[in-house]
Amino acid sequence: MAESNLNLAGVPMRNRVIVAAGCHGADGDTIVETSREGVAAITTKTIVAQAVEDVRPCFAKVEGGFLNCVFGTTLPPEQWFDRELPRARDAGIPVIASLAGLSPEEAANLASQAVAAGATMVEMPTVCPHMGEILEAMFPGLTMPPPEVHDVAPYVANVQAVKAVVDVPVIAKFSSLFHANVVEWATAAEAAGVDAIACADAFGPVIKIDIETGEPALGGPRGAGGLTGPALKPVALRMILEMAQHVSIPLIGVGGISCAEDAIEYFMAGASFVGVVTAGHLEGAGAFRQIATGIDRWVAEHGYRDVSDFVGLTLRRIERRRQRGLVAITSPQIPIVDPDLCIGCGDCGGVCVYDAIEVGALGIAEPDPDKCYGCGVCRDVCPVRAIRFAYYD
Repeated sequence: MAESNLNLAGVPMRNRVIVAAGCHGADGDTIVETSREGVAAITTKTIVAQAVEDVRPCFAKVEGGFLNCVFGTTLPPEQWFDRELPRARDAGIPVIASLAGLSPEEAANLASQAVAAGATMVEMPTVCPHMGEILEAMFPGLTMPPPEVHDVAPYVANVQAVKAVVDVPVIAKFSSLFHANVVEWATAAEAAGVDAIACADAFGPVIKIDIETGEPALGGPRGAGGLTGPALKPVALRMILEMAQHVSIPLIGVGGISCAEDAIEYFMAGASFVGVVTAGHLEGAGAFRQIATGIDRWVAEHGYRDVSDFVGLTLRRIERRRQRGLVAITSPQIPIVDPDLCIGCGDCGGVCVYDAIEVGALGIAEPDPDKCYGCGVCRDVCPVRAIRFAYYD
């Protein structure tokens, strides 16, 4: 379902699903191949002035997420500008060049060459949580400072330098390490001239241990990596919600999008687009198409005209709570069970720490008003959405 006049910072988009920076943007051929999954745009792996090889192993699956210890691209920038970006244009959709310069001059030089080579937009990431100790191990004598999460000035300087030399939209890409002060970063980036903000990149450093060997699952000196995937979504979702209340530029929700419903949450929090990458690792590139078509299906099933009808819906719900004086309810409400939907599976009773709900004689869940704490867990474990609460009805 194509939305008329849909665009990101003036760039036409065929839907709202962008492939975020990662292996599905590893080179021009891969970008062309991935574009066949019906996505709106594809972001390159991060292009740097001096590419380095990744330590191996570089990926690990964890419960609820995915770890990686990769850097940006392993290809030299000259190859990107001479071959990969020109080839990527054959995809027929916008190509976003992710670029990381160590100085304003370096960032501007990379950006100008990328745009000349065919990049439709430029994305500027912030910090990588696991990069420092790996690079120090690879290059003895090198000293890497901890990731900068408080001082926005160096990043702003890079943004201003890039904006001065390119005439395409520039997207800021924030790390999830900014979760405590994301509004400060967002307002500073908007003031510096960025045209959109993508959020959030990996959290870390984190590790996984193979308990059969005791080895860290990832390579490098201590197996440190960044966490992406479903476990990151609640953090990134809250960051989008915070920024949506303070900036007017488009937001791209990134982090833990595995299905259409995840994307819907980001839209309701205030994002206009979503970026997906980990799902492509765990489920294959076909996951991108499934998410895009799933969004269309969800919109139709819920009677909306298009996604724009509910972008920022949660912000409006939060304001309504404030207006109605419902910002701090302390009295429990009893769950409402729909007898036509309940299948009597007992999942709700199995997780209730208050022993306040069980399947009754009629084969449906029955809450005990004398025991119920009104906590909400039964609602979330119900496989058929037969339980709801009326706190904000």
